[in-house]
Amino acid sequence: MKEQALFINFHPYGFFTRRGRSVLPTEEVGIHLVTRNRAFGGVTGVEPKDFSRVTVVDARYEDQWRAACDWALDTYPISRVMAIHERAVLFAAELRSRYGLDGIDVETANRFRDKVAMKRAVVAAGAAQVPDFAPLDSLEDLVAIDWTVGKWVVKSRWGLGASEVHVVDSWEAARQVCLKLDLGGSQYEIERFVEGEIYHCDAIVQDGEVSFVNVGRYTANPAAYGPGTTFGTVTILEGDLYRRILGLNARVLSALGLQEGVTHLELFHTPDDELVFCEVAGRPPGGIIPPVIEWQFGVSMVEASLRQQAGLAPVLPTPRAGNGAGVCGFVAFYPGDGPERGIPPELQTALGVLEHLHNGSAGDGHGGVRHSTDFLDSYVVRAPDESTLRRRLQDIRFEYDKGTR
Repeated sequence: MKEQALFINFHPYGFFTRRGRSVLPTEEVGIHLVTRNRAFGGVTGVEPKDFSRVTVVDARYEDQWRAACDWALDTYPISRVMAIHERAVLFAAELRSRYGLDGIDVETANRFRDKVAMKRAVVAAGAAQVPDFAPLDSLEDLVAIDWTVGKWVVKSRWGLGASEVHVVDSWEAARQVCLKLDLGGSQYEIERFVEGEIYHCDAIVQDGEVSFVNVGRYTANPAAYGPGTTFGTVTILEGDLYRRILGLNARVLSALGLQEGVTHLELFHTPDDELVFCEVAGRPPGGIIPPVIEWQFGVSMVEASLRQQAGLAPVLPTPRAGNGAGVCGFVAFYPGDGPERGIPPELQTALGVLEHLHNGSAGDGHGGVRHSTDFLDSYVVRAPDESTLRRRLQDIRFEYDKGTR
C-alpha cells in the first residue's frame, strides 16, 4: 500500500506542470490535496483520479484550511505533510509536530520564517556576519537605533516576496513608517541597510548535508520592484566568491538545524568584499529561479522538495557537462503603463531564449506591482559564458521595450 501524504497547496495547480510533465509524485504516494478554490486557480486542471482525495477551501479563511487538514489527518492514515508555499510551510510544520509526523518540525520551521529568530541562531553559531538588527514592537524601540551610521530597513519578520520592506534614513522617517504599521504581536524588525550586490544560494539538504547547490547573482535589488521595472538573475558556476557563498550557506543551514529540505538563501556581497547574511527560506526558490535551475542542471527544486516531504528520495542532477553547457539566467519585466511590450518569437531564439513565461494576471489591477515575483513576462536565457549572458539579457531588455508580443 502506498504511503499517504497531505498536500497543502496555495499555488495555482498549473504551477506543478513543467514542460508537459507533473512534478507531483502522485504515482508513488497517495496524496490528499487541500487546495485553493477555483477563483484562485487551485483546482483548474486537477484530475481527481490522481489523488486519494481533493478538498477545496476558500483561500481567504485560515479556519477552513485548519479544519480541512485536521479532518484529513484524523480520518486517514496519513504519515507525511507537504507544503512548498511560504505561507504554508510553518502551518505544515505545526501539523507534523502536533501529529508526530516525520519532516521539518515547528521549531525548525519557525527559524526559517521569523527573521529575528533566524538571525539570532546564525549569530549564536558564528555561522555568518549579519546586519545589526532588533525586534520592532513599538515606537520606543527606535530610540536605541544609531541614526548617524546611515540607512536602516523596517520590514516584516514574516514577510515574503520582498514585501513590507521600508528603507529609512532618519528617526522621523522611521516613525512615519511605523505609524502606518501595527507593531503589536512581534511582527516587525529593523536592521541596518547593507550596500552591495545581492546573491542567492539554493540548496537541497539530505541527512544534514548539502547535496545540491545553485548560486546566482540578482541583477537588481528584489525590494526595488515597481511598475515597468525589470529583475533577473545570472547563475554563478565557479570562482572564489562562489566557494565562499557555498561555505556560508552550509554553515547557516547547519546553525538553523535543518536535516532535510530545500532552501533559498539570500546574502550581500559588500564593496569591501564581505559576505553578509540576509535571510533564508525553508522552501524552493520562487519566481523564475526554478526554471533557470532546471535548464542549467536538469533538476526541479519544486519536485525535489515535494519528493522529500513525501518520504521519497529527490531526483538530483547529473554532473554538469562543463563549459559546453553554458550558463543560464533570466530577465523578467513587471507590468507597467503604456503600450504592450514584448519580443517577437522569431527573435527569441537568436537572443538565446530557452523559455518565455507570460503571466496575464500580473499586477494589482490598479497599476501597481504586488511583490518581487509579480512578473508579466519572463525569459530564461542561455549563453556560452557569463559576460555573453549579461549582454543577451541587456539585448532582451532593449528588444522587449520596442517590440510587441
